[in-house]
Amino acid sequence: MTDDARPTQSPDPAEAERLAVGGLFQPFSPVYQEDPARSFYVEAHARAPVAYSPQFFAYLVTSHADVMHVLRDPALFSSARLLEPMVPFAPELLARLQQGTFPLPPGLFNNDPPSHTRARLLFSKAFTPTRVAAMEPQIRRFAGELAAELAAGPPELELMRDFTFKLPMKVIAALVGVPYEDMPQLKAWQDDWFRLYDPTVDAAGKLAAADGFVAYQRYYAELIGKRRAQPADDLISALLRAREGEDSLTTEEMISHLVVLLFAGYETSASLMGSLLFALLGEPELWRRVGEDAALLQAATEETLRMHASVQMEPRHTTRATAIGGVEIPAGATVMTFFGAANYDARVFPDPLRFDLDRPNGARHLGFGWGIHSCLGASLARLEVRVGMQALRAALPDLRLAEGARRSYLPSLFFRTPAAVPAVRG
Repeated sequence: MTDDARPTQSPDPAEAERLAVGGLFQPFSPVYQEDPARSFYVEAHARAPVAYSPQFFAYLVTSHADVMHVLRDPALFSSARLLEPMVPFAPELLARLQQGTFPLPPGLFNNDPPSHTRARLLFSKAFTPTRVAAMEPQIRRFAGELAAELAAGPPELELMRDFTFKLPMKVIAALVGVPYEDMPQLKAWQDDWFRLYDPTVDAAGKLAAADGFVAYQRYYAELIGKRRAQPADDLISALLRAREGEDSLTTEEMISHLVVLLFAGYETSASLMGSLLFALLGEPELWRRVGEDAALLQAATEETLRMHASVQMEPRHTTRATAIGGVEIPAGATVMTFFGAANYDARVFPDPLRFDLDRPNGARHLGFGWGIHSCLGASLARLEVRVGMQALRAALPDLRLAEGARRSYLPSLFFRTPAAVPAVRG
């Protein structure tokens, strides 16, 4: 963000309040990680729905109406710079990253129309209602196998590691065309990518992460080369077939798409299932009831999406000067758009801190975003969650949280991923 995109110092009380509220945004603090709603969202709604963070040089948009205002206008609030670091990378780190491809070419996330429109239409063919529905038997088999392994194993379980990551990893690996046995390494490389943006990681750690991210790109380049030579029944081969000729995707563009798609295909579903399990297992009667009541499971899923959206925030950048909620925003400014905060707006969701399975407008949440960048795989994620919870409930009817287990989330600027879900069976 340029200096002229930052607010000037002013004695204006409203601006002082925006700065004070912006200071509450501390995404890497334990208090924030535990409960961003109580530590930031509720205060922002009450005091400054459009705040400003001097730490991140960004405007923080939290109300449901203002977030929707941003999402409705992708020409004004651009996603093209979405993957840019808040603080520019050091020259040594940048040189290490440029041993691969950096920055990544425009893909599904870091893109605006019309280029984004073409990319989304291409990928949406993998997530049509018919295609997703056809995957249910395979997902049910994966979930049943994983749940049976847990039922036959030790009584102490860690469900993030043992189930919620494994199920969507199996599904996205099969869909994209990545060998499932490679997924642990791919996840490690994905984590390296996110560590590049983590201000708590030191210089040596970021250089190591850069090496991992370059290795990740080389893995995909090799796999794409194999599919060009020998196509298979997977998304990589379909993309290569769909874009043959003058308008074909380059290897670098393919890599950019796959890096985002693979992550989105497992991380968001795993995070959602982990948060949902805390809600269900925290109330044994609720865990019992969801075994026979699909509508109750759906309501619990939607309320978990509202309260613990896997993606809490995405940045946008203004292409010209504008105003949000009466606050003047200069051209070139970073606008952090908080889906997670919008889901706690009491004007839309009364008593927002309560887990309410009878909420009449529960599906109005922004747990999968909204607009042209809404989650492409939302229907697949909901299917994975439904089938996964049903399989766990059938195999482990007496599953419960381990004694002393409490919600704990990984530090992140963008995501809400449970660190662990300790549980006991029988």
